[in-house]
Amino acid sequence: MIVLIGFMGSGKTTVGYLLAEKLGVPFVDSDIHIERKEKRSIRAIFDEDGEAAFRQIEHRTVVEILSGPDAVVALGGGAAEHAGTRLAFPGAIVIYLEVEYDEAVLRIGHDAYRPMMSMANLRGIYERRLPLYRSVATLKVRTNGRRPEAIVMEIIEAVVAPATVPDQVQSILVAPMGGAHYVHIGEGLIERFGDLLPVLHGGENAFVISAIDDVEMVESVATGLRDRGLVVSTFVVPLGPRCKSFEIVHQLSLFLASHNAHRDDVIVGVGDDSLCYLVGFVASTFNRGIKLALLPTTLLGQVDLAIGGKNAINLPQGSNLIGTIYQPIVVVDDVDIASSRRQDGFVSGIAETIKHALIADAELLSFLFKNAQAILLGDKDLLCSVVARSVDIKAQIVAADEREQGERIYLNYGHTFGHAFEYLLEETPDRHGQAVALGMMAAAYLAYRQGRISNEVVEQHRQILSAYGLCTFGRFQMEDMHRAWMHDKKYRGGVRFVVLNGIGLPEGGVEVSDETLIDVLNDLAT
Repeated sequence: MIVLIGFMGSGKTTVGYLLAEKLGVPFVDSDIHIERKEKRSIRAIFDEDGEAAFRQIEHRTVVEILSGPDAVVALGGGAAEHAGTRLAFPGAIVIYLEVEYDEAVLRIGHDAYRPMMSMANLRGIYERRLPLYRSVATLKVRTNGRRPEAIVMEIIEAVVAPATVPDQVQSILVAPMGGAHYVHIGEGLIERFGDLLPVLHGGENAFVISAIDDVEMVESVATGLRDRGLVVSTFVVPLGPRCKSFEIVHQLSLFLASHNAHRDDVIVGVGDDSLCYLVGFVASTFNRGIKLALLPTTLLGQVDLAIGGKNAINLPQGSNLIGTIYQPIVVVDDVDIASSRRQDGFVSGIAETIKHALIADAELLSFLFKNAQAILLGDKDLLCSVVARSVDIKAQIVAADEREQGERIYLNYGHTFGHAFEYLLEETPDRHGQAVALGMMAAAYLAYRQGRISNEVVEQHRQILSAYGLCTFGRFQMEDMHRAWMHDKKYRGGVRFVVLNGIGLPEGGVEVSDETLIDVLNDLAT
């Protein structure tokens, strides 16, 4: 529960709407709530019954709101003056939006709907309230001369952060509409997982879900959760993509129900990308949403699949066909684990990192090429840098476009080809990465044929992918590609592609004729 207080004109309503969207919770304006219940305006209540009567109505309303579901709540400027209302604040995060008097009056203008504007000593009222605002505030945020978006980001950075972050940990804020959270990146973080978990208001239980190969890690995670005062229960699912099925969803949901899981509790996924997708799907649907925390154990999960809120399970006809968008409250990337598991999802993670570099960061591309050998050997310092930059790129894109209505489509660079290739390739531990690599190579050939990039950029693709042992050559038939694309969830009367107009210059929604696609497949085969 987040409560916004401050003098009128401080921006509580504007900031509140934006903050609620980012956090994925409802927004409640106490004044609007009062007007709906009373069926008359605040101005009318003041004129007909007086301020004292209004403050009593306001007090009862605020107590009712704060005893309800989590929300961002904007209070009237005078609400904090009521002693009983202030007694309802403990347990909530109270944010004081501080505005100077002259700025507040300038913003308000001559708003006839604000009864306090007619008071003779408005400045005196302002000065009387300042100590009260400061005394109850958990966080004070200055608003003078600042855009609402900047104010919201300052609040989010504070309210979703853990109490302490270990030294040498890089923390990246992911702030899409629907659930802002931090991704913490560093070494040995599995031992600090409990410290990195945000405050769980009302949470009593933690349900740690893992695959059989990750059971040894679970006890380290569970110890940290118990230290936070949580009751820990564990559940083991099959390893790899086999866990992403309705059968496992059913079993896991029954487990949560039998342990009386509530929305304020937390589900913790410890495992590879498949497990993260499964656990996210269950968290998004059980009780219409229960808190989710992720500790991905593969490089692929750390740089890509645990970031952005996508969750899904498979059908026989294709992967990830049943899914949701649901953001976690934290992601913890322990690069020690990724480094020690280079046989499991590592090259696939590198492929996704190369994709991020190609669509957004030429410097990262150069860094990856220069340090390929050391990264392949699992150099942890280099991995921390690579993971952090890759997460940052994806975080910025996801924050701007959570539901793939705009620039998030750029993250599909190489994937339209790649999903079809993955459908056609034999199953191997890094099939996803090899398919995406082939997809990026095909996308480069396509952009070259369309006159968007030079042969030098095509060669950059080949060199960086080859440096990591990723595929740059393959033979595929157009009929097989069409059959695979029919199972692609992004199919809309055909397929569309993301191409580059240069390194860091992606363009989405590109339609291509079959004749050109055949030429691209021929390029990929030579």
